[in-house]
Amino acid sequence: MSRGTMKAAVLRGWNDLAVESIDIPQPGPGDVLVRVRACGLCGTDLKMVKGAFEARGWPPSLPFVMGHEWSGEVAALGEGLDDIGLAVGDKVVAENHIGCGRCPMCRSGRYNLCEKAGTPGYRLYGHTAPGALAEYAVRPAPMLHKLPDSVSPLEGALVNQGSLTVHALRRVAFRPGSTAAVFGPGLLGLLTAAVARAAGASRVIMVGRGSRLDLAEAMGCDEVVDYEKEDPVDGIRRLTASRGVDYVFDCTGNPTVPAQALDSVRRGGKVALLGLTGGTPSSIDVDRLTLDEIDLLGIRSSPNAYPAMISLMRSGAVDLGPLVTHVYPINDVAEAFDALENRTAIRPIVEF
Repeated sequence: MSRGTMKAAVLRGWNDLAVESIDIPQPGPGDVLVRVRACGLCGTDLKMVKGAFEARGWPPSLPFVMGHEWSGEVAALGEGLDDIGLAVGDKVVAENHIGCGRCPMCRSGRYNLCEKAGTPGYRLYGHTAPGALAEYAVRPAPMLHKLPDSVSPLEGALVNQGSLTVHALRRVAFRPGSTAAVFGPGLLGLLTAAVARAAGASRVIMVGRGSRLDLAEAMGCDEVVDYEKEDPVDGIRRLTASRGVDYVFDCTGNPTVPAQALDSVRRGGKVALLGLTGGTPSSIDVDRLTLDEIDLLGIRSSPNAYPAMISLMRSGAVDLGPLVTHVYPINDVAEAFDALENRTAIRPIVEF
């Protein structure tokens, strides 16, 4: 494909995001050029726009193109990909982590924890390497996964977050017949509820507020706790005869929630933290954690989880249709970020 230009949302400075015309990236050997069809915006993107992760090096420099939750179709293949199983026109989604492939973490399959983070051998697309909030993106072929015809490009843009919830359930060794509570009825929380239900949860409780709780039942929740009307810990204890649930998933990024999550889980239960606070510290009751032998687990990205999430969508076990509610053209990307910050959209999606 000859070099040309494309539209992209470019972060020029903190709180300075503009739609500009930039060069279309070109695939090198082993790379695939993908025409982006849809790209979701998440809370991490919003915090990056504000400069909350500057100390972490997200992004490493400005100007920068963000975007890590996306789907598209193959536009061109780089050299050496004759037998990769991809063809021009295939619908695909892309992982955002690629490790060095050589460190102990990568070699054990945990490439999301690559020990070469911060070096050229490691890339976190949309954070430390150019993202997909643009008309085209280039990715190494192994990062791409084909989508079935039954999954729309808009639903495909949600695979990234769905795969994160698959990884979370694997990390906690979720058992069918268990009870779960999810803090935060945003996209991540609603997907966690849906995947937990598909994994055999006997009961799912959602904690949140406002109209977002209305979607909870559609995504597999049995009960909701509105924290504006009731203390969330009291609510969960009320619904579980004071015992607490087997698993708690914190999908909020709110530094006050981990302590509430620990108080909501039963003795010997497990708490998974899926959100980022943007560097704000959080406090927990270490004595409760120790004396009740509660497992507190951090969840990062979605290693080896994309195929499972795509299979759940293909089979109909998880339906993402109810979550596709707010779609914007690239020229309205500022409006999409406003909808994210003002909580008027579960997940704003920029469609190309």
